[in-house]
Amino acid sequence: MEKKLVIIRYGKQEGNDTFSEMIKTDSWKLETIELSKGEPLPGHLENIDGLLILSDSMNVYDQSSFPLTIYMNS
Repeated sequence: MEKKLVIIRYGKQEGNDTFSEMIKTDSWKLETIELSKGEPLPGHLENIDGLLILSDSMNVYDQSSFPLTIYMNS
């Protein structure tokens, strides 16, 4: 049975294509959501077997430089 992985991306990430190719070979169906392009988040998590959230070069120590942005679906 094929599993569904949703990848939520914001900004530019390095090495994403390598990860996507690796997952495709293991019977995963991929759905990529580009928040920086205004694509909406899923309305629910039913039927999603995995969720991967990727951002650009920001890390936990960069909070003052990159304030947290919250995206919500109405």
